[in-house]
Amino acid sequence: MKIVVVGGVAAGMSAAARARRLDEFAEIVVLERGHHVSFANCGLPYHIGEVIADRSRLLVQTPKSLRDQLDIDVRVGVEAVGIDRSARTVRARDVDSGAEYDEPYDKLILTPGAEPVRPVLPGIDLPAIHVLRRIGDMDVIKAAVDGAGATAGVRHAVVIGAGYIGLEMAENLHERGVAVEVVEMADQIMPALDRELTTTVENYLRAHDVALHLGTAAAAFTERPDGRVRVELKNTTVIDTDLVIMAAGVRPSTALAVAAGLEIGPRGGITVDRHMRTSDPDIYAAGDAVEVEHTVLPGTWLIPLAGPANRQGRVAAENVCGRDTVYESTQGTSIVKVFDMVAGGTGASEKQLVAAGIAFDAVQTHPHGHAGYYPGTAMMHVKVLFAPGTGRILGAQIAGFDGVDKRLDVLATALRAGMAVYDLETLELSYAPPFGSAKDPVNMIGFVASNTLRGDLTLWHAGDYPQATDGARIIDVRGPEEFALWHLPGADNVPLETLRVAQADWDRGTPIRLYCAVGFRSYLAYRALVQRGFTDVSTLSGGLTTFRAYHGVAPSDLDAPTPVISYASASPVPSSAPATSTGVLVDLDCTGLACPGPIMKLQDAVLALAPGDEIVAHVSDAGFRLDAPAWAARNGHEILSLVPEGPGYAARIRKGAPAVATGAAVSGAASRMKDKKSFVVFSGELDKVLAAFILANGAVAMGDEVSMFFTFWGLNALRRENPPARTRSRMDRMFGAMMPSGAESLKLSTLNMLGGGTMLMKKVMKDHQVPSLTELIASAQTAGVRLVGCTMTMDLLGIAPEDLIAGVELGGVATFLGEASESNGAFFI
Repeated sequence: MKIVVVGGVAAGMSAAARARRLDEFAEIVVLERGHHVSFANCGLPYHIGEVIADRSRLLVQTPKSLRDQLDIDVRVGVEAVGIDRSARTVRARDVDSGAEYDEPYDKLILTPGAEPVRPVLPGIDLPAIHVLRRIGDMDVIKAAVDGAGATAGVRHAVVIGAGYIGLEMAENLHERGVAVEVVEMADQIMPALDRELTTTVENYLRAHDVALHLGTAAAAFTERPDGRVRVELKNTTVIDTDLVIMAAGVRPSTALAVAAGLEIGPRGGITVDRHMRTSDPDIYAAGDAVEVEHTVLPGTWLIPLAGPANRQGRVAAENVCGRDTVYESTQGTSIVKVFDMVAGGTGASEKQLVAAGIAFDAVQTHPHGHAGYYPGTAMMHVKVLFAPGTGRILGAQIAGFDGVDKRLDVLATALRAGMAVYDLETLELSYAPPFGSAKDPVNMIGFVASNTLRGDLTLWHAGDYPQATDGARIIDVRGPEEFALWHLPGADNVPLETLRVAQADWDRGTPIRLYCAVGFRSYLAYRALVQRGFTDVSTLSGGLTTFRAYHGVAPSDLDAPTPVISYASASPVPSSAPATSTGVLVDLDCTGLACPGPIMKLQDAVLALAPGDEIVAHVSDAGFRLDAPAWAARNGHEILSLVPEGPGYAARIRKGAPAVATGAAVSGAASRMKDKKSFVVFSGELDKVLAAFILANGAVAMGDEVSMFFTFWGLNALRRENPPARTRSRMDRMFGAMMPSGAESLKLSTLNMLGGGTMLMKKVMKDHQVPSLTELIASAQTAGVRLVGCTMTMDLLGIAPEDLIAGVELGGVATFLGEASESNGAFFI
C-alpha cells in the first residue's frame, strides 16, 4: 500500500509516523511545500524573543532523520497543486524549480493546515508587514528585530490581532526592547474567552507598557519616506512603526480539496466523518483545514490547535491502516502566557452558549494558586459553566499566575469525561504548600457550583447589574476600609462581623443583594440571613473582583478601561500634604495576602512612619494596581512608582505630611478647603430645622457644596409620614409613637402653645410666601444638598432606612468629619 501525505507539520507527520508504526511495509511519501518539516511552529515567537536561543531546537525532525528512523520519504519544497481522484494521483510541483510530476497513491491524507488572514487593505503587501506561520517567516522577523551592521533593529512594532499568537508576539517583541502596540477588532483581548477573564490580563499588559487599541481595526498601511510604516486605524488613530505583525487569525487551506471536488463544510473547512475520511473513501484529512464536532456545542467547527491536529492525524492513519478508530470531538482547550500571567479555557464559553441557545449556570471564584502562607502565589480567576439540573460541565476558564495550567487541565479532563460539578468536590488532587491547597481551587469551584444546584446558595451576576439590584437593598459585608475605597452605588456597609446583630430588625421580605470582595464573606452572610427567615437573598458571584473585571471599573486616573456605567466611590479626602523625602526606606512584604490584606498591612506600616519616609510594598494581588492609588489619594500619600513584579506589583509610596494651620502649611490647609458648608442637625424643633434648611439653600444658591448630617432628634425631620409596614420591636414602637413623624409634625422650640403657636407660624410663613419645611427639604435635594442620616441614631431610635424620605444617604461620624475636613464652614444646629 502506498500512502501519500500532503503537509508535513503537526497532523501530517503524526499521520505518517503512526502509519509506519502500524505498517512496516507501506510506502509513505510526505509532500511539504515549505523547506522545513516537523518543526515546532508554536515555538516560533519564543525564538524571536530569544527565550529559545538555539534555532535548531525548533526543528524536531529533518527529512534525513525521518528516512533513517522511520523509512519515510519526506520531500520538502514540494507543493501539491492538484488531485486526480479517478487516477488516484497527486500533481506535485517543486517550488524552487517549478518542475511538476504526478505522484500515485492508494490512500491520500490531506493535512494542508491553515493560512494566516491577510485582509485586503491598502498597503497590505508592504515589506515591513509580516505573518508568522513558518520557520522562514520567523527568520525574516527576527533578522529585522536583530538589525545588522549599521542598520538598527526594530524599535517599535504593531501587532494586529490580540489572540494567542498576537499576544505571544507582543510579549516576545517587548522582551527584545521593542515598544509594542496591539490592535484588536473586538472590545477585548483573547476573544475566545469571556470578557471578565481578560480584564486583568489587559491591565497586566498595560502595566508592562504594551499599548492596546481595542474595538478597532487596521484600515490602511502607507510607507513613509524614512522607510517606516504608517498604520491607520478605523477609529482614526495613526501609528508610525518599524514592523507590523499580522496575527488576525487563520483560515483553512482548502483550495486543493475544493479543486478536487471534495465536500466542504458549513464553516469553510473540509468535511470529514469520525474516521477522518472525506467524501472520497480513499482520501482522509486532518488538522487545521477540517471541520470536526465540538464536545459541547452543536454542529461542526474549525478549531486550529496543535493537540487536536496531532490526534486527528493519528486517527486518520489508523483507519488507513485498517483499524476502526474514531475521533469523537474537539473541546478547544487552549492556554497562553503573557509575561508572568497565564490564561486559558476549555469547552464552551458563555458567549458561545448564549449564541447556541444552550441553557447554563455559571460560578466564579478567586482562589490562590497554592497555600497563601507559602511564598510565590497569587489570586486566580476561575469560571465554570455547567448545565442546570444535572451540573454537567460545559466549559471552564482561568486567568492568573501560578497553577493555572494544572487546574485548567483537570477541568478539561473532567469535561471530556462528562463529569458534573458535583464530581469536582470529590476529586483528590496533590497537595503540599508549595503546590496547592488542602481544598484545591478545582474543589472550591465545585463546592460553589454544587451549592447553587442544591439550593444552598443563590447568586446574582455582574452581567445582571443593575437589574439584579432593582428594588433591593444592597449590602456590602466587607470592612469599612474596603468599603471606603470603592463600593456599589446605594450599598449599605454592614460588615460580616456585625451582620448577625444588625439584621435583627430588618424586614424579612425586603430583597437583599449581598456582595464582598470575592464572594466568600457574602456567602457566609447569605447563610446567616436565609436561616433567619429572609426570603429573597442572593450574593454576587465572584464578588467585586469579578464585578470590576466584567464592567472594566477602574480609578479614572489609571490607564485602564473606562467604566461603562457610573459607580459610587468614596471621595478622596487627603489627610496629609506633600512631603520631601527623608531618605528612610522600608521594605514591606505583602505577598500572599488577598484583598484587603495588602492595604491593611500597608496602612499599619505607614502609621509608624514619619512624613517623607517611604515604603516599597511588594504585593501579589493584581487588584492592588487599582486599590493603591485610591488608598493613597484618600490618605494624602504619594505613589512614586507602581511597577509589575512577578504576579503582582511593587509600589513605592511616600508618606504625606500632616496639614497644619500655621506658617507655610496654611496655604496647604487652605488648598484642602472648598466652597463647602457642613451642617449637623441635632434638633428636631421646627424653627431650628427651618433655619438649617434656609441656610443650606442659601449656601447652595451661592455656589457652595452643602452636606447636612442629621443625628438624634434632627432625624425626625427626614421621617416619612406614612412609612411602609414592617415588623418592629416593642421599644421601637414606643419611640415611634413619641417622636414626630416627618417635617409636617415638628413643633416650635418656644411659643409652641400646645401646637397653636406652630400652626400660627405655618400660616404666617404661607402668607409671606415663605416655603414650608417640606418644600425647603425638596428644594435642597433638587439643588444637590446631601442629606445624611446617622446610622447610630437610627439603631438607637429604631428608625429603618425605609422610614426616611427618598434620597437620604446613610453614614456615621466618619462621614461628617470627612465632609467637615473639606469645608470652610461647619454648623451645629
